[in-house]
Amino acid sequence: MRPLIALALVLAACGQADRAPAAHESQTAPTSRGPDLLVMRIPRAGGTLRVLAYPRLDSVVWSATDPAPSVDRVLAFDEEAGMLSFVDAKGVPARVDFRLDNVSIATRTRLTGVTSVDGATIYGLTKDGTLLRSTPSGDWTFKPPRPARAALPLVDGSLLLIGMKERSAMVWRMRPPDTKILDSAEVPGAAHAGWAQAGDRLYFTVENSLVGVRTRDLQPLNVIELDGHARAVVATPSGDRLFALADSSKQVDVIDRYREKVSEHIDLPGLAEDLRIDPLGRYLLVHAAAHDSAWVVDVGTDHLIGGVQTAWRDDLPFVAPDGEIVLAQGKDVSLIDGTKLEEKRRIAQGAADYWYSFAWSGFRPRAAELDQPVRFPGADSADSAARATPDSSAVTAAPPPPRDTTPTPVAAKGWVVSFAALLNEQKARELAGTIRVHNETARVQATPREGQTIYRVVLGPYPTKDEAERVGRDSKQNYWVYEAAP
Repeated sequence: MRPLIALALVLAACGQADRAPAAHESQTAPTSRGPDLLVMRIPRAGGTLRVLAYPRLDSVVWSATDPAPSVDRVLAFDEEAGMLSFVDAKGVPARVDFRLDNVSIATRTRLTGVTSVDGATIYGLTKDGTLLRSTPSGDWTFKPPRPARAALPLVDGSLLLIGMKERSAMVWRMRPPDTKILDSAEVPGAAHAGWAQAGDRLYFTVENSLVGVRTRDLQPLNVIELDGHARAVVATPSGDRLFALADSSKQVDVIDRYREKVSEHIDLPGLAEDLRIDPLGRYLLVHAAAHDSAWVVDVGTDHLIGGVQTAWRDDLPFVAPDGEIVLAQGKDVSLIDGTKLEEKRRIAQGAADYWYSFAWSGFRPRAAELDQPVRFPGADSADSAARATPDSSAVTAAPPPPRDTTPTPVAAKGWVVSFAALLNEQKARELAGTIRVHNETARVQATPREGQTIYRVVLGPYPTKDEAERVGRDSKQNYWVYEAAP
């Protein structure tokens, strides 16, 4: 059964508060140091897949050589690999590899509940409730204790599987491709409930309440009472608040996740059907039940800005990085200012395409200095001599000085346990101070990437992967293990 809960798309898990700034204080245009803002467009019936530079939507920066199938929904984008995963109109998962100019089927196995958190690894369920994990290198399967009805991959590499037991929902936590179940929990009354993820918490809609567990250890949370049964729930990108839409209600409940209760209500002009959150946490889009229209809420102030005309599709409407809201109006696509809801421009016949907004720097021209020939130690003189033109008048060169045979120190290798990657150094150091395993406290490792610095909270390196995994398990934290660079 497809869940009724709309899941929030998290593009920036940086721990920033969504309360500030308000939507009308949206950030200015990004600098050239960050990734490029892009929009993928493909005819809804299938055809040529194009990538355009946002906001110059007449500027095509890349076009696929081979035609792509009709896209039903995009799953995720992997910035590291330059790979986007999607489900086509027939329910078949597929990938677009922008680096290799390739559109390919991920797996021929028929799946339901297809999902991905990184674009490269795709999860789905077979007819008998078996989990299938598809990566570019091949497929892997796992049969849980009971047939699964959903798979929820997490950003730390772990996975939550949801199954049914009489009237209860069973939740198992594991770390594929390891088949060991690390934790399990039973949520009474949630056998057919929808669910939503908010940061490190997973909530089920059980009658007139939200019943949740912590994703890192599946420990139960306090029950959050609602005014009615929630038909849609979304969370802000940082996970500090949830918005719940009850059946037959003309209001949205605002839930403070830390106080674990409804903190306020947003009154609506009429009945609503669905919710959609801005990936950067500035706006909440509410689908009106009566017409092809939506209401726009300023997340920073919980204030209803107004209504707009738009069809409600999987791709549209969405909020662009600069704060403009992209709407499907008849055959056209309209881009409006989010603060005043005034149209800024219109793309004629744009509604015939499927739209997806993402950020990446992989389409930039390659710097010339990156294409210098490889030079091997000790080979320069011989290589130069081989290419030199003989000259009888040339002065005989002096013999080269003796080579230094002292071994060059090699950086330590091993396996590192990583707990988080944050953009805020102070938050990274605060987290590191709370993680201590075997008298060793986690440290912060600064890594430059795409013009900014990422602060990783890590332990190690350790000589073997098994030892690193053991430290990760003993930490009782979400973690992943990777091989240290030499």
